[in-house]
Order: sequence, then C-alpha cells, then structure tokens
Amino acid sequence: MPGRRNPLLTFLFAALILLFTGGPVALALYGSLVPDRILLDPNRSVLSEGPSLESYRYVLTGELPASYRQASANRAMISDAARQVPQSLVNSSIIALSAMLLNMLLGAPAAFIYARHAFPGKKLSFMFLILSPLVPAVALVTPIYMMLEGLGLTGTRIGIILVHTAKALPFTVLILSVFFRKMPQELFEAAVLDHCSRLQAFLRVALPLALPSIGATGLFAFMLSYSEFMFSMVLSGDAATRPVSVVMAALARNTDVSWSLLNTAIFIAIVPTLVLVVLVWRFVVEGLLNGSVKG
Repeated sequence: MPGRRNPLLTFLFAALILLFTGGPVALALYGSLVPDRILLDPNRSVLSEGPSLESYRYVLTGELPASYRQASANRAMISDAARQVPQSLVNSSIIALSAMLLNMLLGAPAAFIYARHAFPGKKLSFMFLILSPLVPAVALVTPIYMMLEGLGLTGTRIGIILVHTAKALPFTVLILSVFFRKMPQELFEAAVLDHCSRLQAFLRVALPLALPSIGATGLFAFMLSYSEFMFSMVLSGDAATRPVSVVMAALARNTDVSWSLLNTAIFIAIVPTLVLVVLVWRFVVEGLLNGSVKG
C-alpha cells in the first residue's frame, strides 16, 4: 500500500539510533566495571574474573585499587582529576540548577511581554535577543572574562551561572513567546473584564497554562549549562568551583590515565543526564504528544 512503512526498515533505523546514543553509555558502564588488567589482557575476560567496583571506590572514597598498591605498579595511570569528579558534580548541579531557575524566572515574563504586548523597540530588541546566540562563543570569551574580572566574579560559581543563564535565555524567550502567542485572545479579554491587571493576567491565566512548557525550557537550560565547557574552563577557579565538564576534559587529556578510571568518571558524569532523560520524556515528549492529540 502507498505510504505503508516497512517494519524491518523502521527497526533498523531505530537500532541504528539506539547504537549511536546508547552505545557509548553502555561502553562506559562496561569499561568502568572491568579493571585494566582484564580489559587489556586478551587471555582474561570479565566473565571469568567478574566485574569490579574498585574504580568507583577510588573516585568516591580515594581508596587505591589493589593492583596499583604493588611496588611495580604504574601509578601514573591513577589521576588525581578523577577524585575531583564528585565535587565537580555538585558544582555542575548547583550551577545548572541555578541557571535553570533564573531562565524560568526571567524568561517566562519576558516571553509573555514579547508575545502579548507592544512597546517601543520590541522588534529590534527581540531580533537582537534571538540572533545573539549566532555570535561564536570564542569571540565573547575575552570581553566576558574582563567584565566578570572587573566585578570580582571570576573563579566563582556566580560568574559561571550568570554566563550560562545569558546563553540559554534567548532560547527560553523564543520557545515560550511562541507558546504565549498561541494562547487564545479571549482568555486575556475575559481577564480584563474581571479587572485583572497585566501582571495578574500573566500570573493567573498565562502562567498556569504554560507550566509544562516552562518546565521543558528549564530542563533545556539545565542541559545547556551542564554540558557547557568553554566558559566553564575560562571562568572556573580551583577544584572547589570547577564544573564536571572541565574536570572530564582534564582527565581525558591525560594519555596515561587508567581506562577503567576514565570510564568510571564518564559514567558518573552521565548519571544526572540519564535522570534528565526521564524528566524530559515526562515534560516534553508526553506534553507534545498530548497537545497533538488534543489539537
């Protein structure tokens, strides 16, 4: 029949997507559970030796794996950067959550004003806001560093939070303004008849209807902040404020580092994003599907 999809072709495409998205995660989990002495020895297998959590113990507690306590062991394969992963996860979580909250608090009212109200310079400022992400990030590193240095915010989480918020805010305003623009005008006319001010119309009418979209854009801002590297590297200071993207880059640059240790750090860093997959599915995919069904 014309338009009928081949189930085999659909399965192959789905398997290919799963291979490229889930494959690296599965490999990182496998590599984290297999010590180097088994991973690099073709005569030994994880099936006979069993998985090991020694790399996780080192990253989380600092306990050195037994194979590296021997006198002939190559201690260069044990990187101190791996011990920074737990603290860097805390830093990234604080930074990303703060950027997410600021984006929702600032982006939702701004998007509502752009979508529902007219004011001088509206088109020009909206175009500037939407086109600003097109400027290469590397071109902004120096002026932003100088500005934050003048404010005494370099080497602090606050400086990184402000930059990450500014980077995600255009996307938040764009997505939410489209949503607010699609709301029926009759809703706001009824609010005016009930003597609601503009602020009350936003808080009592628009905001409750937009909560799923605001949550979705907030999660998007979280993911942008969590994975951002360039500004995090330039603006972060010592290990106390360093995000996980910077620590992972330092770990990956060490060519002598243990493969098991590297994969353990990668998998631990992936865990928050795996949790986010569930939340994104709950707020974004199900919301979009419900919206499409309701028409």
